[in-house]
Amino acid sequence: MSKALEPKPADKKFKIIAYVLAAANLIFGITKLIGQADLTKEFTEVWHFPLWFMYFVGVAQVLGGIGLITRQLRMPASLAMALIMIGAIVTTIISGQIGNVIVCAVVLVLCMLVFKHRVEQLAEELAAELNQKK
Repeated sequence: MSKALEPKPADKKFKIIAYVLAAANLIFGITKLIGQADLTKEFTEVWHFPLWFMYFVGVAQVLGGIGLITRQLRMPASLAMALIMIGAIVTTIISGQIGNVIVCAVVLVLCMLVFKHRVEQLAEELAAELNQKK
């Protein structure tokens, strides 16, 4: 496994973004898991999803939030949360909730930026490791 390199100034910014995304996903996931009445109604009556899907998304968001906090899991977690946001964008567009699209799109972009940054970090770490073996 690659070893972490010295942190760069941008690393701290992306770590903060990842932590903010983690907090948001944990909060939104927990609200789904506790079955908040308004959210349950929205999932089942507005978006016409089965109730189990709300719990599935809640579990995914909680796990994604935990993954975003953990450096080693940040890359797959940010990608998974981006996929959830794509689903949220499609759902809100179809249901006519255009105001929510902006929030979902911002979260999507932030998730993709964190993903891209983590991929770049891993590539640099791998390159450094290969150079050390030479």
